[in-house]
Order: sequence, then structure tokens, then C-alpha cells
Amino acid sequence: MINLPKVSSKEVKGEGKLVLKFWDDINAMSSSEREDYFEHLMTPTEILMFAKRGSIFKDLINKRSYNEISKEYGVGVNTISRLSNTLHQADTDFIVILTKLASKDEKKGIFG
Repeated sequence: MINLPKVSSKEVKGEGKLVLKFWDDINAMSSSEREDYFEHLMTPTEILMFAKRGSIFKDLINKRSYNEISKEYGVGVNTISRLSNTLHQADTDFIVILTKLASKDEKKGIFG
């Protein structure tokens, strides 16, 4: 699993409901509203971190080499290896989503 910032160890009542409500809120927004929301919710560094992580996952699906990925995103081989391990342990639904997104990126590269 990827190491993310730690959440307070204090128990949150209804944590599951809180997370479900978060996803419901996200799904209720338009694309532009989501962008605005996340730009206020997260720091520019956090947004870049997630953008890099998503791109690295897609690049791994597209069989790019660790060296190419490292040079493009300025991340170490250990980071790429951790993400690759996450992919190998991921459920099928996540792989399907990444494959769809990676395929979209590949088509943009050819025709865009």
C-alpha cells in the first residue's frame, strides 16, 4: 500500500458514513465543480502527487520502463516499484479502470 499522510488516531464516529458521504458529494458534482473543489481541498503539492501517481499507474499498465517513468516524473525507482506492487495486488475493477484510462491516453498521443 502507498504511504499517505497520517490521519488523526482519534476515533471518528460514523467514519464509514463520512467516507460514503464524501464520495456521494464528489459524484454529485460536475467536472468543473470537482476541479474547483479539489483545488481548494488539497494543496498544489498534493494535487501534483496524485496526478503523478495516476500517471505512473497508467504508464505501468502501458508497459513503460521504470527508467522512462523515473525520468518523466522525477520519482525514484523505489516509488515506481511500490506502485507496481500495488497494481499486482489490486482488484480487477481497478485494473479495468486504469486500462481504460491508459488506453485513452495512448489514443490521444497518437491522434492528439
